[in-house]
Amino acid sequence: MRYVNSGWLQAATTAPLNDRQRSLLERILFALDDTGHLGQNVASLPSALVALIRAQAALQSHGSGSNQPHFGLLGRIVAEAITCVDGAEPVYRHGGHPALAAAGTELKAVAAVIAQKKEKTPPRQTKHAATQLDQLLSPLTDAVKGWVKPLWTGAFADRSLAERAVSEIAVVVALEGRDSTALYEDALTLMRRGVPSADAVRSVLWPRKQSYLVSLVVHGTRELRGLQTFVPDSQQWKLWAGQPETDLPARFAIRKMMRTVGPIAGSAVVVGIKTQASDLETAARVARRELSEALDHYAAGDRLIDLTIDPAWAAELPSSDPKIGTVRVPGQRASYPLTGYMPDSLRAAMRAANLARRVDAPMASAALSWSALESSGLKATKVNLLAGACALQTLRRHLASAHTLLVAGSRSHLDYQQHRVGVAQGQLRGHEHAARSCEQTDSPQAKAALPRHLREVDDARARLRQAELDLEAVENEVTADLASLAAFVPTEGVKERLTSFTPWLEVLLPAATASPPALQKAQAAATRLAKRCGGIAAETFAMWRSRMANPKDLADWLEIQASTYQGVLEWLYATRNLAFHRGHFTAPSDELTAHAARGIVDMALEFLSNWHTVERVRMVGETSAEDVHRHLGDRLTQLVSELRRPGTACSHLRVDHITGPDSTWWVPSTTAGNP
Repeated sequence: MRYVNSGWLQAATTAPLNDRQRSLLERILFALDDTGHLGQNVASLPSALVALIRAQAALQSHGSGSNQPHFGLLGRIVAEAITCVDGAEPVYRHGGHPALAAAGTELKAVAAVIAQKKEKTPPRQTKHAATQLDQLLSPLTDAVKGWVKPLWTGAFADRSLAERAVSEIAVVVALEGRDSTALYEDALTLMRRGVPSADAVRSVLWPRKQSYLVSLVVHGTRELRGLQTFVPDSQQWKLWAGQPETDLPARFAIRKMMRTVGPIAGSAVVVGIKTQASDLETAARVARRELSEALDHYAAGDRLIDLTIDPAWAAELPSSDPKIGTVRVPGQRASYPLTGYMPDSLRAAMRAANLARRVDAPMASAALSWSALESSGLKATKVNLLAGACALQTLRRHLASAHTLLVAGSRSHLDYQQHRVGVAQGQLRGHEHAARSCEQTDSPQAKAALPRHLREVDDARARLRQAELDLEAVENEVTADLASLAAFVPTEGVKERLTSFTPWLEVLLPAATASPPALQKAQAAATRLAKRCGGIAAETFAMWRSRMANPKDLADWLEIQASTYQGVLEWLYATRNLAFHRGHFTAPSDELTAHAARGIVDMALEFLSNWHTVERVRMVGETSAEDVHRHLGDRLTQLVSELRRPGTACSHLRVDHITGPDSTWWVPSTTAGNP
């Protein structure tokens, strides 16, 4: 709920936006937020466009004669792309269907060639397919951008199709470069002008790119000779220890940035880079990556120096003041280890995962993430098992997120009402001050204006009284509903994490007349809270209530998640091969790949450490990571089978044990107690 706060609710209510429109903007912001969990981040959303981009890159690489990815892996990447394209066919009927159908036909044709396993055949077909797919990516991207209007106006009646459409839109926003914080601020500005049109929303999601000048500081040298060979139109200014501010370059942006950098120890140089971007933050990120890749040449040329880029940056347009920022590094008050002991079986994976987070180059980070997974027992030919395990873990995360959104959204709504009272109090003080000023002067104009100011004081008092009454009502209702929900769904800690999924699952299940009074009260409270929250909180709650009422829908969702993770893992292995065997350190959508790779490693370490911790407490032998993957991959298959069984219900599901060593993740009898 980083972006759903009282300021956001104020703008959305004043505009005003309906729940559908709010949900669209909030889902995109949620997907672009790097602090969100992998299952809801844009890097792991099901996307036919991303699958096609990966397939095109793989075919292009193989068609160039590199034999990477090898035929077997290439076939799996193409097969996953075909699955994604087939699954996306309904949503692309809202635009882009002819191009998607053409891409599917091309993929199936080259898949037939790959299936023949004639690796010595000249790669003409793969190169031709890559060329054809490349020509289809642009019209598909334009088609996805066109979905903003039907989503904004409510033409997407099916909730699942709308969810898939928003996923594709978020992917295009990410691929074209958009910082989530900048998007949030631009969306706020747009809403404060009134109800925005679909075209206005589209222009905020994909604004016209502008030419920014980004300034960065490189420590370790005073000059990067020949830099313009690697970064055209770049500029440099020397820095040294003890340099007074008067000796700094005269540009205001540089002097302001150097106050953030602080005193220079040793040698350093300011580098100015021109870059095209949608916003200041994206410009800084792009320039930083471009400079980082250029520094590889200097590190290779002089092995004795250590060149590092300072976290601070300055970005500016010719017509506006510069913005000073630093690389955002998330932090928290206290950090905790993965486990309470040192698991030898996971030490190598944890080390590789930590290194992957510290590497700037996305493909190198992705390759190290693959190494982390490989060291924990993953086999390249068995990624489907890990994909299934990740799908189960994602189910846990989504259900927990639905609860968090509902509770945090309710508290944000309460904050918004308190904000309304504060605004009304400020307006009243302003009108009272104006009235007093008129009373204390002999000016004829002031005397004439006094009646108007007194009327405004009365109106402001009435608005304040109404805001206070609204706050009192909302406070009583929200507090009571949160208490009813918490009485049945216990949580712990300041972040109110679920202590058990079972009570929350019961709240999401269809209401029954024979339910205990506490459950009925919690279900009614959750429904009222969702209605009051609106936006993404209400949409997410409704989505999961629908899935819990329809086991086949949940089975479909799990299979989509598993397929998405398998596609990521297949491409991750190909990325690792391209980086280590071919020396390729840039690729289409490589930043999304790196983020997804690190997220999958975190997810795998999460359920592996939990599995091993339970075994340690029970003093039984430790199951190998490879066997854990197999158990959980098989468990997904079994769960999907159970969910598709006629007459079944999601009430049998026990999410607490879904990725643990116990077999009590499915309880056949609805009368069975909690495990």
